[in-house]
Amino acid sequence: MKRQPRGSGSHALEEAWALFRIGNYQAAYGTADQAGRRGAPPAQVEYLKGYSLLLLDRDAEALPLAEQALARWPDDLALQGLLGMLLTRQDNARDARPLLERALVARPDDTNLQLSMARVHTMMNERRAAQDLYQRLVEADPTNYIAFANLGNERRANGDPAGGLQAYRVARYGDPSLATNRSNVLLGMLSAEDTTAQTLRAEAEDFAAMLTRDAVPATAPLGSTAPRIRIGFLSADLGWHAIAYFLIPLIANIDRNRFDVYLFRMNRKHDVLTEKLAQYATAMIDVSTLSTLDTVQRIRREDIDVMVDLGGYTGQSPLLVLAHRVAPVQMTWLGFPGTTGMPSIDYRISDWTGDPAGTESHYTETLLRAPVFCAFHPLVTSPLQVYEDKYRVKDTPALRNGYITFGSCNGLTKLSDLTLRLWSAVLAACPDSRLLIEAQNVAREGVRELFEARLAAHRIDLDRVELIDRVAENQYVMYHRIDIALDATPYTGGTTTCDALWMGVPVVSLTGPAFHQRISAVFLKDCGLDPLICEDEAAYVNVACELASDVGRLNELRLSLRQRVETSAMTDAPAFAAWFEQQAYALSHARKGLPEAMPAREQGVYFGGTWYSTTDMALSVAAHIETGQYDKLHNVLENLSSTWYRHWMVTYGLAVYKYHMASRTEAIDLLIEAIGQRPYALPLYRLLAAWLEENDYDKSALAGLLAEQFGLDLATLEAGPVPTAFEIAGMKVEVVDAQEEAVA
Repeated sequence: MKRQPRGSGSHALEEAWALFRIGNYQAAYGTADQAGRRGAPPAQVEYLKGYSLLLLDRDAEALPLAEQALARWPDDLALQGLLGMLLTRQDNARDARPLLERALVARPDDTNLQLSMARVHTMMNERRAAQDLYQRLVEADPTNYIAFANLGNERRANGDPAGGLQAYRVARYGDPSLATNRSNVLLGMLSAEDTTAQTLRAEAEDFAAMLTRDAVPATAPLGSTAPRIRIGFLSADLGWHAIAYFLIPLIANIDRNRFDVYLFRMNRKHDVLTEKLAQYATAMIDVSTLSTLDTVQRIRREDIDVMVDLGGYTGQSPLLVLAHRVAPVQMTWLGFPGTTGMPSIDYRISDWTGDPAGTESHYTETLLRAPVFCAFHPLVTSPLQVYEDKYRVKDTPALRNGYITFGSCNGLTKLSDLTLRLWSAVLAACPDSRLLIEAQNVAREGVRELFEARLAAHRIDLDRVELIDRVAENQYVMYHRIDIALDATPYTGGTTTCDALWMGVPVVSLTGPAFHQRISAVFLKDCGLDPLICEDEAAYVNVACELASDVGRLNELRLSLRQRVETSAMTDAPAFAAWFEQQAYALSHARKGLPEAMPAREQGVYFGGTWYSTTDMALSVAAHIETGQYDKLHNVLENLSSTWYRHWMVTYGLAVYKYHMASRTEAIDLLIEAIGQRPYALPLYRLLAAWLEENDYDKSALAGLLAEQFGLDLATLEAGPVPTAFEIAGMKVEVVDAQEEAVA
């Protein structure tokens, strides 16, 4: 290559590229800018400046530069590739793809273009294509640790957790300074058969030592001095994510007479569930565009007393922030089922089943043990749908099929070799049974072939297996097709176990000494299903086969599970919130100068910036019914269900709503359900008699029930007036302007 004269624009551009190649991107940018002023080819100058900004993570400057440059030189393939990479970083796969494809034709070996193209494949749910591209990249360059880390992601997503961990470990040891490489290994270890609580702790402590090495101390005392306790939750998953099934039931029920709740959102994506979560918070604060240290300073300004990590070592980890300590008390909950290993995390929320006596050594944190470590509510986006027929528990499908269907709705990342080995043994012991596996992408071309090869390697007959791609609308109704759920191991189900039990499907689970091996056991024990908790592989197979051997008894169990779940601690959000408040108060009162004993709490629900006591909400239900404000009634019932989950007042209110929306048969069924929840409330029976009369329905069953329950004949009941909503609610109202009293 001909050397350019010193001082010329082309020579300056050569110097800029030399700086770029050694990683001095700031100097490369400045030198390229000088080259442009000296007459270097402008398209090349703008490309190098934009590329330098990209690698400096200054996308806000790089993106408009690339767009303007491409507008001037629309056929420049280098600029097309640059804009494609930038759009990929903005999660704009649709616009990035054609730019990257054209650029790769000209530069097929450009590693950064290929990495961006692989990312586009992932975003467009072409996971097999992404895996294959990352595989080619690591084969071409065994030191490409970014590609190894992403290869691990794709292998796990495509149903090969062991292969994923193998790739993660190459990246972790190749570039141990990159936090993502360390957290990936911790996440991958959860599905490894040889992982113990001690090995998890050792890896976590090593990672935490790296994160806290340069921790920035606070320059002023942390926390507030006001009597109200300020609780913060930090997460990158405040949107469409499983934590909502557990977070909403908690924060909606925290007593706002004494506590404030702040949600700090690290995720850029903003969806309908983000909006719903915000309605239950004193404030939702967006920190998604801030650097780690700026996030630390932003949170410290809010004077949080108790900060809760919701992510642990998953995804965009909040622990990178909490390593710097942003509150006097910091704890971890939900996100990562193991210790953080971090000295700045003081406590971990757990329970006596997930962490029995003697497991304290598994953690660097002090354990706070609740009756159950969380409260679960299904269908949190539309809670009143729990009353819809499609979500009601049906008879076990074996009654109509003539064979048992075992099933799993766990993600492919949890389907370890041990899991498949157990499933193979169960199918062998139950020769007429079938296996249904629902998971993201499992039936998609490319992924299906990979996963079927794993099933075949474990001697599972593919003719007995049905693979179904996960669709959000089927989250609960898929269980209508499953007789018995087979849990994953060693990393058991969590939300999927709750879903299965709520839908009446028993879950057979293999437990172990570490918390991630015992998550399902927590919910099973709470519902009185201890026999389904297995201590060894043989027991797992035997229990599954014993359940399958008596379809009649299996159906009886199925039809009883919904009531077990709904009367257990695992769905008792007010009780869990009361326990959580006690912990937060006990850990804060001395520093804030509050009385040692926490004052009595008020039960209610927080929504849209206002705290409503349950008395206020009940009054609101009655007032909206009496004034005929049925749309507002529906809104109140949705909010009230966060506290009064499956409560007779909600069922009754929804029955009235349905009745006046002309869904009268459904309304009558709901009113009968409300009577079942409150069997000694005569006003409900009187209303039912009126509705049956209005619709010319047979009342003989009601007459028999009245005689049996109360020794009362139907004519005597009907002689009295139809009760008002206030009378049904048991409220004595002297003068009520219902329009004013109603809570919208």
